[in-house]
Amino acid sequence: MLPALRRARIIELLQRDGAAGLKEMSQALGVSVSTLRRDVDYLCEQNYLERTYGGALLTNRLSGRELEREIASEVESVAKGVIGQRAADLIQPGQTVILDSGTSTAAAARIARERGVAFTAITNDFTIAAILSESPAITVLVTGGVVRAGTSTLLGIDTLHYIRRLRADLAFVGTHALSEGEMSDTSIELAEVKRAIIAAADRPVLLADSSKIFSRTFCSFGRITDMHHLITDSRLPADRLVVLERNGLRVDVVPVGADGA
Repeated sequence: MLPALRRARIIELLQRDGAAGLKEMSQALGVSVSTLRRDVDYLCEQNYLERTYGGALLTNRLSGRELEREIASEVESVAKGVIGQRAADLIQPGQTVILDSGTSTAAAARIARERGVAFTAITNDFTIAAILSESPAITVLVTGGVVRAGTSTLLGIDTLHYIRRLRADLAFVGTHALSEGEMSDTSIELAEVKRAIIAAADRPVLLADSSKIFSRTFCSFGRITDMHHLITDSRLPADRLVVLERNGLRVDVVPVGADGA
């Protein structure tokens, strides 16, 4: 079990019981006392818990809902990392790959940089371009366009003109929401760029952590059948996976429960 997931379980146990001993919690989570102790020490350093004799209890620093939100954010970060790793596995030497803006695509960029595979990357995101440019093996091209306020994302007519001239082997596309049949995002400009990226790639791959699945925003940028496949994490409920596959989307589910101790 990954550290973030173990810590979330520790919080759940203490929200239920108020306080618990290390041995009791280690048995409940199926991990060693030494592993459990490291997690408790970390949560104490973050002021989530207070140590007691042989155990721990919750502090009053955050409400239960705020705590759940912070832990969920940590778990989602882990999920994006494993999704990015699986995406990077798809990149072959000599390929041309388009990387859409987003946190999951940025995670894929970091893994690709570390592996040193030689390929050509095209992106509409300055952060992703900076990550990839650290590898001498990767040729990085940045689209034109207007910087979206408060982000490192390029949008607009120049971005679209650039992408529409391309032909890529592979594309990694992020999404704000994914319903039973379509993908959507929060602005018309974002949706237009994503639509262009999908059209430019032989294999457009959707990267979305499970928290985004079966939600919807108002700007659709395509049907799920427009994608080669989806990469998501194993927190996706089985019934939702069945619906997506029944509607024609191939889904690659990446485990997030491997032991991270």
